[in-house]
Amino acid sequence: MAEPNSYKQVVELIRDISLQQTAVKQFQVGELSDVDIENMDHPFQRFPLVFMIPRTSEMDRFGKLTLGFSFHVADIAKDNEEDLAINRHNSTLMIMQDIFSKIIMTDWAAVGIKLETPIFIEPYVERFNNNLCGWSAEINIVCKSPFNLCDAAFD
Repeated sequence: MAEPNSYKQVVELIRDISLQQTAVKQFQVGELSDVDIENMDHPFQRFPLVFMIPRTSEMDRFGKLTLGFSFHVADIAKDNEEDLAINRHNSTLMIMQDIFSKIIMTDWAAVGIKLETPIFIEPYVERFNNNLCGWSAEINIVCKSPFNLCDAAFD
């Protein structure tokens, strides 16, 4: 993949990294309400799920594009069992750590993005109608400058 410098390229790279983690069964981008129900776009949800919601982003004239996302790793916690919730929190946190490690520990030249740290994460349990348990994080992904008059769409 070319060095990501657009929203689509960054999302595709994060999708590819997420789906390389062996436990992850599905990756989605959308609104938080999409996690709660089956719909025409996502008729079958598989868990554990990595879900990203676009948030406030920033273009800096001095050479970077920072894309903000709410990043979720979730699994189903059935029957409100405490041990199951602890295990689901552990496994979803490990998935999140693996994905973030792949980005942070890979050289900028190889992956083309940086993940700003520190990353604040928050657990949740019994969220949504499908009784999800997992972690959410607000992340900022930095990629190289989107400003380029050579490739701009002007005559």
